[in-house]
Amino acid sequence: MGISSDELLAILDELGAAEVKRFQWYLNKGVLEGFPSIPKGRLEDKDRTDIVDTMVQAYNLDGAVTITVEILKKMNQNSLAGKLQENL
Repeated sequence: MGISSDELLAILDELGAAEVKRFQWYLNKGVLEGFPSIPKGRLEDKDRTDIVDTMVQAYNLDGAVTITVEILKKMNQNSLAGKLQENL
């Protein structure tokens, strides 16, 4: 995979505050088989850089990209999901 943590952060930077909160909600709920949910306490009061770090710790970089694409699709952020997929 050719995506870095910086590029993942750039995608999250495209989201507004309410959308980031919704993104965190999906991370907490576990939206994709094989990717366990991230406990709410690990996501509370986290900024975008912390969210990327937490996802990479939980899923490794490839997994963080995969789960981000899936969540963005669920949020109807298809253009952002497409940007990530183009770089895979």
